[in-house]
Amino acid sequence: MIVKELDSLELGDKFEQAGYSAESQLAFYLKREFKDDPQIFVFNHLRLEKAGDACQIDHLVLHPYGIIIIESKSVTTRLEVNELGEWKRWFNNGWQGIPSPVLQAQRQSKFLKNYLEDHVEKLLNTMLFGKQAHFIKMPIDLFVAISDSGIINRPKNSKLDSVSKADQIPDKIKAIIAEYRKKDSLLSLTPPYAFDKNEIPKICEFFLTHHQPAKTKIASPEKSTPVITEKIELIPQKSISVSLNKIHKPEFKNKPVVKKININSQNTCSHCQNQNLSILYGHSYYFKCHNCNKNTAIKNICSQCGNPEKTRKSGLQFFTECQKCETSRLLHTNSSITTD
Repeated sequence: MIVKELDSLELGDKFEQAGYSAESQLAFYLKREFKDDPQIFVFNHLRLEKAGDACQIDHLVLHPYGIIIIESKSVTTRLEVNELGEWKRWFNNGWQGIPSPVLQAQRQSKFLKNYLEDHVEKLLNTMLFGKQAHFIKMPIDLFVAISDSGIINRPKNSKLDSVSKADQIPDKIKAIIAEYRKKDSLLSLTPPYAFDKNEIPKICEFFLTHHQPAKTKIASPEKSTPVITEKIELIPQKSISVSLNKIHKPEFKNKPVVKKININSQNTCSHCQNQNLSILYGHSYYFKCHNCNKNTAIKNICSQCGNPEKTRKSGLQFFTECQKCETSRLLHTNSSITTD
């Protein structure tokens, strides 16, 4: 179940645009896999604040046995991690060091667990003899999702299982939950941490009401933080299911306008990262690099609905368009007329 979609953003430079594209790609895969699953609850762009500090989680998955945090990284070329856990990526014909997204996800995990523990009495039930349950032992699994077109060079001393292509993440999530479910039996000597059937709805509502959009974000009326007006229904079984059918979305007197983004500046060759490109047509439209003479496929996903966008040509200009949302954005302008 998708509880919270991506926030609408006003994006500045090409790096912000590329990052949002990577997040949209993974949000699409999560929605396709889990939108009808009554036991998995997906939150995209969840941002929490505490005592002057803030934590933004790209994607959070709440399930009967804990939480999964997923950090999205836009890497369309090569990514390498050495034996010391140091990260670098190939950019502009050279290697560039980047912060470890694994460590970033670990910091988010620590913040989140402390944040939830501050509100534990509202969210978790008391146990036997009135003893309060806690989030301290709740497992938080971490993943880093790399763009589908990226190449991962893993260290020789580790498989780095927590780092995967975006399209592999849903299967990783299902595998983790299946492992917890296997341990959750009467015969298990080490039963897993598990929520009571009425705790997950409270946590879902808690996340929605405590989400704090960043000041640079522009929330459209369709994607605003929902306010739950109806009590969440429960299925009286061990399995946990939540119904969020009736959600009130606040009205805006002056609807915010999301700035149209010229994404021409972020187009780079997936092989050499050069921006000297032209769009040509074969079986479909693609980028032709004038530096290395190789081709890059054009695969754009609508950030609003998750559907693939189509490319339209108008003279030297090429637009990427979503028929469902009726949106159109300038993708690229060829420097001269090319043969299709």
